[in-house]
Amino acid sequence: MKEEQTSKYWLDLTAADIIKKHPKGEIIVASGISPSASYHVGHFREVLTADALAWAIRKAGREAKHLHFSDNFDPLRRRYEFLPEEFEKYVGWPICLIPDPFGDCHSNYAKHYYAEFEESASRMGVEMYPIFSYEDQYQVGKMTPYIEKTLEHIDEIREVFERVSGRKLDADWTPVQVINPVTNNFFNASLKTWDKAKQTIEGVDYTSGNAKLNWRLDWPSRWHLWSVDVEPFGRELATKGSSYDTGKEFVKLFGGEAPYPVPYDTINLVGETKKMSSSLGNLVTPDEALSVMPAEVLRYFVVRSKPDRTLVFDSGLGLYNLIEEYSKIESALERGEDHEFKEAYELARTGSKDRVISSVPFSHLVAVYQAAQGEFGEMVAILERTGYEEAVKKEADVLRKEADYVKNWLAKYAPESVKFAVQKKLPKVELSGEQKTFLAELADGIEAEKGLSGQGMHDLVYAKAEKAGLRPPQAFVAIYRVVLAKDSGPKAGWFLASLDTSWLIHRLRLQA
Repeated sequence: MKEEQTSKYWLDLTAADIIKKHPKGEIIVASGISPSASYHVGHFREVLTADALAWAIRKAGREAKHLHFSDNFDPLRRRYEFLPEEFEKYVGWPICLIPDPFGDCHSNYAKHYYAEFEESASRMGVEMYPIFSYEDQYQVGKMTPYIEKTLEHIDEIREVFERVSGRKLDADWTPVQVINPVTNNFFNASLKTWDKAKQTIEGVDYTSGNAKLNWRLDWPSRWHLWSVDVEPFGRELATKGSSYDTGKEFVKLFGGEAPYPVPYDTINLVGETKKMSSSLGNLVTPDEALSVMPAEVLRYFVVRSKPDRTLVFDSGLGLYNLIEEYSKIESALERGEDHEFKEAYELARTGSKDRVISSVPFSHLVAVYQAAQGEFGEMVAILERTGYEEAVKKEADVLRKEADYVKNWLAKYAPESVKFAVQKKLPKVELSGEQKTFLAELADGIEAEKGLSGQGMHDLVYAKAEKAGLRPPQAFVAIYRVVLAKDSGPKAGWFLASLDTSWLIHRLRLQA
């Protein structure tokens, strides 16, 4: 008897639907990106969604393969700001024929950016089989039958295009683009120049990488060529009359059917309404993201939500919430408890059995790192003083790695409101008489109590503030001013408990 589907996780539900549609054989999942610049986290939504779909299908007991298409036969649309001025002459060229903009480290422009992507994908644990549009399709003649089929049915294709997309095409329009042998630019071919017997158009041999189909026909061609069953793609391709709608019609000409569509929305940077863009520069690369979080957390961020939701990548304070959410799920599951994001967590940590985030709150680690001035041995001592002895004992290796994430986050993304430095010398600050009295009383209390925990220090601050006739905010300001030379800082009780007691008492009394 077939086991009833009980998971409500979008990925499990989607996988079940895909399997129902394709009841036999290996299921092919595809993704595709043009390597025209550095890949960013937004691009990885497509790649990680495809990887996740293949994982979920295999989890359900079926074979699945993830094909990744590198659209390296696309033209360079303009000279991006990061490119040298001399690259203006390459605008319109296929990016696989343009030299590496950063020297001779790679054989061409497209290979340079694909290599960056491949390294990040490997770090993310993505399993994929790369297919290069130029070398694996056009240059070796695999697209020749599709070019010819398209030209043979040009009237039918024109009718579908105009009807579905609502666009009026020129009478001599064809979806075949030819490389000008003199300028290396693509131009639209004329049907009148097609010689099927010689397999040329515009006098150019189209069997070996001198011509290509435009996107509207290229996409359905590769669906058929590589037997693609499932494909996530950006929502702009799924709107009425767009590439997927016309592709569904065109693929029938080649004897195939459109893949199961999984449209996904954008990943935006916090505070922005436009999606990440390599050309505009409003992006975070996977390398940058992985410098402040483990790959598992970035995977979790992408697969936790349904693809049709816009995601906001907040590398600032939002990182606190994301990392601590992941850690809480891990702790809950370790205790044998259930969690609403259990399935997303299990996918995110595929291939990893060990913890990648400690049980210490990330916000506390940020404070500890700064109080210890980045010295790991001192961080350990502070963590032990602030109630995390067990974490230090069991998670030392994880904490050491997390210290690097904290270091990079503070250097690149942390808002000034969370940054601080313990002042080695007493700063010149203004304090009221009540604040000075409070600091003296606090120093006496710390000396008398000895070994106060974070909560104990918190309670002591409130008690001494009340005795000195201060409201708590005024008391906190006094502490932060004499220790940090700022009016704000981390949670006062836990922060004070992290500092060396003798040093803290001396500092409070100096000002008082």
